[in-house]
Amino acid sequence: MKQIKAVTISIGDELLSGKTIDSNNAYISQQLNLISIAVTKKLIIGDEKQDIVDALNWGFQEADVITLTGGLGPTHDDITKDVLCEYFKVDLKTYPDILEKLRERFSRRGLKFSDSNISQAEYPENAVLMHNSAGSAQGMHFKHMGKNLFVMPGVPGEMQVITREHVIPILVNMSGSRVEMIDIHSIGMPESTLYEYTKPILDEYVGAKVAYLPKQGMVTIRVSFHSAFENENHERIEEIYSRFQALLPKHIFGRDDENLSSVVGDLLLEKKATVTTAESCTGGLIASLITDTSGSSDYFNTGFVTYANETKSSVLGVSATTLLDHGAVSEETVSEMLSGALEQSGSDYAVAVSGIAGPTGGSKEKPVGTVFIGVADTNRQYIRRFQFGKMRILNKEMSALGALNLLRLFIREQL
Repeated sequence: MKQIKAVTISIGDELLSGKTIDSNNAYISQQLNLISIAVTKKLIIGDEKQDIVDALNWGFQEADVITLTGGLGPTHDDITKDVLCEYFKVDLKTYPDILEKLRERFSRRGLKFSDSNISQAEYPENAVLMHNSAGSAQGMHFKHMGKNLFVMPGVPGEMQVITREHVIPILVNMSGSRVEMIDIHSIGMPESTLYEYTKPILDEYVGAKVAYLPKQGMVTIRVSFHSAFENENHERIEEIYSRFQALLPKHIFGRDDENLSSVVGDLLLEKKATVTTAESCTGGLIASLITDTSGSSDYFNTGFVTYANETKSSVLGVSATTLLDHGAVSEETVSEMLSGALEQSGSDYAVAVSGIAGPTGGSKEKPVGTVFIGVADTNRQYIRRFQFGKMRILNKEMSALGALNLLRLFIREQL
């Protein structure tokens, strides 16, 4: 069977300048790889007509599948559709139903619908449109020289939706291949260590394709099988997940579309319990993550952002003596933050964080990246010291995720 080859092309002067990172090519490559379509080359070009034409010629010569992202907006520098019309020698076609939906969307938001927005309802007449459920610029599918060209918006969220909902299903139907896949999420274990633990299990499953995808203290293990029939490998996938959970119960926290916020929310709902947060160095990020999940009002009461020592005392009742003797970044301070948060909110659980996010403010005893994270209920507390790095934003994110994970383990009585 012939190996299907693909190339990915991203358009945008901002990508060439480095002001914007090109995440689109990486995402598309990952998705195509899962259905055994190899991305052999990638290309980034500017918002220039000849560059786009040259890229299209190159793409059709190099591969069976070409993806093109960017340049589909309503402004003067969004020229992709005009170039495509000239390239294929066709005219733009206006879609009245799309135009009407655009007008309705602007009206609902109280925005003025300008003439430039009409272009969002105009597409080359030889394009098969792919509905964009996340935005206004539709995706386009072209067949040319026996090849397939997929054109999508450059906005990552919109590109991802169109890729998942249209591009991948089209290619799967064309190739006849089926992919069964699971994403297994872990936290608190380096990729190399996780690999050592899980490889012996995965080696038992012939045909399993495995990828380790690290991000901010978490690693997702993606396991996929190519199947001749639907659900052919369902039992094997479920068995792998069960074995991973049994092997690493403190580190495997969810699968597929689950995240720490939703997992913690489900645990709280199951116990019919509520939680509050008391944050210093994270500045409300833990509360933000919790409330990212729809329905979180059923279990999230309130959050306290007590950044200054004065508010730690006045809002949460942290004693001046504790702050003087042990400092704001200490186990003792976090302990009193937990007690104060529970008392002030009446919640069943509390999470508290205090640390040195950096890049300044550290000392020999407590260098930048030192963070104390605590969780508690009305009967007990658990507080742990973490040592993260020197990057402020990353330290905040790691602290917030670490706090959610400690809460997960605390609720499950695994601490």
